[in-house]
Amino acid sequence: MDLPVLFSVAPDYYRFAVAELRTSQDVTKVQRVGPDAGVVHLGAGGIDDIADACLGGELPLIRHLARADAVRGAGSFAGPAELAEWAASVLLASLEPGEEISLHTWDSGEVEFAPGKVRRPLLEAMLDNGIRVITTGAERVASVCLGTDRITAGINATDVSLCDWPGGRIRFASRPEQVSRAEFKLEELFTYVAAPSGAVAVDFGASPGGWTRIVHERGFGTVHAVDPAELDDRVLRLFGVQHHKMTAGEFVKAWDGDAVDLIVNDMRMVPQLTAHTMVEAARLLRPGGQAIVTLKLGTKNPVKQIDEALEMLAAAYDPSFMRQLQHNRHEVTIVATRR
Repeated sequence: MDLPVLFSVAPDYYRFAVAELRTSQDVTKVQRVGPDAGVVHLGAGGIDDIADACLGGELPLIRHLARADAVRGAGSFAGPAELAEWAASVLLASLEPGEEISLHTWDSGEVEFAPGKVRRPLLEAMLDNGIRVITTGAERVASVCLGTDRITAGINATDVSLCDWPGGRIRFASRPEQVSRAEFKLEELFTYVAAPSGAVAVDFGASPGGWTRIVHERGFGTVHAVDPAELDDRVLRLFGVQHHKMTAGEFVKAWDGDAVDLIVNDMRMVPQLTAHTMVEAARLLRPGGQAIVTLKLGTKNPVKQIDEALEMLAAAYDPSFMRQLQHNRHEVTIVATRR
């Protein structure tokens, strides 16, 4: 039997993620770690199987994975130094002197000891035992999660973590040229999948222009920004950006140009309507062209909403990626190819 697996999710979707896990995997028990994390025990399989299911789209609500080599109650340590000593003993049991790792300490909820106070003595213990710790990019990651209910520690291959950041919590810094925080969604997405390439793109629901700016920055010389609302002046000044002050439906009906290479869609509408719009818009996209779509889920039965939207999209597209990103709130992001 493999060791338990720690998973992180958006807090509102914890119970839905657990239900998906029970459907997809041989789950024997699930323990709550904190508001956005839990530990799943399996009768067969392990972290590799869960990671494959996440990457294959079966578990789109899980953001991050880590092996839980040991689990303790949150109130069982007198202080951060004692907690760090326990975590070091767990981690060092799987490490050899000279090995290089990434070290992640993070929290789930309002915890007794700040992760930074645990990380410092834990890092010293790693260095004292000849372990080289780097910020990111190591082949293996040591993870310590401090939750309101439980604390976990474990080591696993980085490529099954789904994200080489503590808890999957990617944080991008704002830049002067940034138009909206929605840009972070595309930037995060492109840490998982290769950015699309081509000459002509369409951005549905473009206002105020963040996704248009990112797509243009990625090399698309012509971007049709479709939204009845205004665009940021900085986006309007970009050479090749054309603002169409109309709805996506109106734009699709009026389109009589050549096929485009990319359609992106971050519109605020229910998933089924988003999927319908994308199927109608498929005639604009060349075969083999890509679509990047955000499904706005809400908190009532998101799994059903995803399934229904995917069934509709299947009329024209083959999805290749589907995950709830850290910068998605009540959303999942889908990458699909036009058949």
